[in-house]
Amino acid sequence: MKRSGIHRRAHRSPVRRTGPTQDVVDAVLERDQHSCVCCGENLQGIRGRDWSLHHRRPRRMGGDRRPDVNLPANLVAVCGHGSAGCHAWLEENRTLAREQGLVLHAGADPTAVPAATWYGVALFDNEGGMRLIGGTS
Repeated sequence: MKRSGIHRRAHRSPVRRTGPTQDVVDAVLERDQHSCVCCGENLQGIRGRDWSLHHRRPRRMGGDRRPDVNLPANLVAVCGHGSAGCHAWLEENRTLAREQGLVLHAGADPTAVPAATWYGVALFDNEGGMRLIGGTS
């Protein structure tokens, strides 16, 4: 329908947020010491360009409705984004990243799979904490 030169849009559903809350982002950054878990580089700049949060268990196309997808155990801070930096390396080297616990199979529980990071092998919890189970030498 057209009124006074304005076209009415069809009713749209509200946008569904698919990312973590700011509290979760802050908890992951604190846990990961504001550094990339892969290379240890200090994370600075703009999220999504200079650094990002990587989902260990992928969200899949269109997002993932499982409640733990955006909780701290499933997220790690990395430099770059999907096509640059360590985030790109994780996406391009999924077999090696899976061996390091930085990429998980769809059915995996992120709290039960350790991740190899620059500061050691760690188990993450959903409160933003971690327990080292092996250090770097």
